[in-house]
Amino acid sequence: MGIMKFPSIFNDVIGPIMRGPSSSHCAASVRIGKMARDLMGGNIQEILIEFDTNGSLATTHESQGSDMGLYGGLLGWEADDERLTNYSKAVEDAGIKISIDIKDLGYIHPNTYKLSLKNNKEQHQLVAISAGGGMIEIIEIDGIKVSLMGDYFETLIFSSDPNLQSYLQDSNIADEILVNEYRGNTIFELKSSNFLEKGVKDDIVNRF
Repeated sequence: MGIMKFPSIFNDVIGPIMRGPSSSHCAASVRIGKMARDLMGGNIQEILIEFDTNGSLATTHESQGSDMGLYGGLLGWEADDERLTNYSKAVEDAGIKISIDIKDLGYIHPNTYKLSLKNNKEQHQLVAISAGGGMIEIIEIDGIKVSLMGDYFETLIFSSDPNLQSYLQDSNIADEILVNEYRGNTIFELKSSNFLEKGVKDDIVNRF
């Protein structure tokens, strides 16, 4: 059973506390950047950012603050961080190499971000949308359809072990478990009111 959701006076009515000019661009992109940072375990060395030619971000990503927010999120900053205006230098100082490419990606949503992330150990690809008012949704990771909106604590497990699904369902360690598959690759998406305890994560790693 999932966690009951209630409207937020801050996100759904007033909007998030943030640096302007636009919550759909600035606050949302911070959240996307932070989730990308989490996906890479806080270690990002290279990132390719792609925007669809026909989307709104192709012409507004710099002027409306999407770059500022996204870069700040990649550094682990919040949407109201006073350092955001110095995002370019901060990213450079952090040693993160960033490239931006604008081309026809065929995405339907006008505020779609496609991020290809690398470090010296791993690489991942993430597709996310800004849904308005600072709200976001991660819709794809490594070509696999997912749905992460920041309304749960999320744990992602990359594994194709057929016994893992039964173990997760029997263990009752999450409020909701989704199994997302694509071309032989599987992501188990665990949604809960708290992050998994370290002992539980260690047990999963040791078993599978």
